[in-house]
Amino acid sequence: MRAWVQERLQGPMTLKEIPDPTPGPGEVVLEVEAVGLNFADHLMRLGGYLTRIHPPFVPGMEVVGRVEGRRFAALVGHGALAEKVAVPREALLPVPEGLSPEEAAAYPVSFLTAYLALRQAGAKPGEKVLVQAAAGALGTALVQVAKAMGLKVLASASRPEKLDLPQALGTEAVATYAELPEKAKAFGGVDILLEVRGSQLEESLSLLNPGGRLVYIGAAEGEVAPLNPLRLMRRNLTVMGFWLAPLLREKALVQEALRFLLPRLGRELKPVVGRVFPFPEAEAAFQALLDRGHVGKIVVRL
Repeated sequence: MRAWVQERLQGPMTLKEIPDPTPGPGEVVLEVEAVGLNFADHLMRLGGYLTRIHPPFVPGMEVVGRVEGRRFAALVGHGALAEKVAVPREALLPVPEGLSPEEAAAYPVSFLTAYLALRQAGAKPGEKVLVQAAAGALGTALVQVAKAMGLKVLASASRPEKLDLPQALGTEAVATYAELPEKAKAFGGVDILLEVRGSQLEESLSLLNPGGRLVYIGAAEGEVAPLNPLRLMRRNLTVMGFWLAPLLREKALVQEALRFLLPRLGRELKPVVGRVFPFPEAEAAFQALLDRGHVGKIVVRL
């Protein structure tokens, strides 16, 4: 089969022929239709992800394909950028009717993260939430899931033109990052802030109401800002980290998320697909992922 192989960290991928996967006990082979790219995939290729994989390996963790004629999505540690991938049967995720392969490849990481991060924050109907990078794959999922949970949403992005998309998804207010202090004040502050930028942590904390919660999901701007615990004490703030991968092993938690998401996906929750690249152009897809101008999920289609 054809697969994209990362021969060395921080280097290019190579499209080559490798043996078909041999399923182990409890595994099935997924005939890959589409792969959703995530910033975590980029970090894994650099050797900077939370879990380090030693080369050579096939990148890609979010995949949709067919097993015995039925379409499923799956989250794998790596190996998705190939024509076939072995997946534990219990890791297969249902794909709602009506979702295209591209949309199906855009739902697992973003929508499971959105639901579980808001759940971890103890989100309650009527609370106010700030979504950063609101035009991206995770941001658009967070906006939609927050609205479905009864939250009021302030969406932010780096450029004014990227605010049209979250506004169309039903946010109560929008702001560029430069406008955030003023707009958040006019919004009445926020109770929950979903941090994906990483570099402006002090500013983020200043936007929270007393008793507010900041969920640290990532540091897409490449910097990790220091945190002064005294800032938390003065207004009883909470900062919590979130990483989806280990939560996927908690079956009851995943099932709870799917009970919320699956009936709504394709209806009030729509995965936003950005650019779609054919399989031979997977390296170009990664470049598009790093382009600050992109919106929605970058997808590689087989």
